[in-house]
Amino acid sequence: MNGTINREFEKIQMGTGIIICGLNGAGKSTTIKLILDMIRKDSGTITLFGQDNQKNTVLTKQDIGVVLDEAYFPEILSAVQVGKIMEKTYRRWDMAAYQGYLNRFALPEKKPFKDYSRGMKMKLAIAVALSHDPKLLVLDEATSGLDPIVRDEVLEIFNEFTRAEDHSILTVSYTHLRAHETELHLV
Repeated sequence: MNGTINREFEKIQMGTGIIICGLNGAGKSTTIKLILDMIRKDSGTITLFGQDNQKNTVLTKQDIGVVLDEAYFPEILSAVQVGKIMEKTYRRWDMAAYQGYLNRFALPEKKPFKDYSRGMKMKLAIAVALSHDPKLLVLDEATSGLDPIVRDEVLEIFNEFTRAEDHSILTVSYTHLRAHETELHLV
């Protein structure tokens, strides 16, 4: 790769999703970081919800649920404590929805994050990403580390998410996700 990412996406239709598949080093995660304004772009335009992604980032990020390839929460916090912090972070935080995901994923509520397995960490990240009524889910290898049964359940949750006409998903994957099962489009 020459250091240039050339991605052109037409408007992602609400109620659908896009999967970006590619080999390691192809720029998939970098594309996500650019979209989320985690790194600066050299040129070009990224528009989210009709505005430049670098303008009004606090409000824009309220509408995005993010699950990166690793879950990043302070190791000493429990799922309950994470929920309390997120409640103060997101203006549309839904504690009942969050509790529902914790129960659905059978996550221990008082166990410290450092003692979670990789799959449990990813499930917690997914619960957080879905519990503040996002319009867009941005997923970077969100199902890696999940056992096949939980993976299928998570894919069904993502499918449910896109059934709402004002929701979309952008996901990247090294491995081919079963796009036909999640009604997502491969790019």
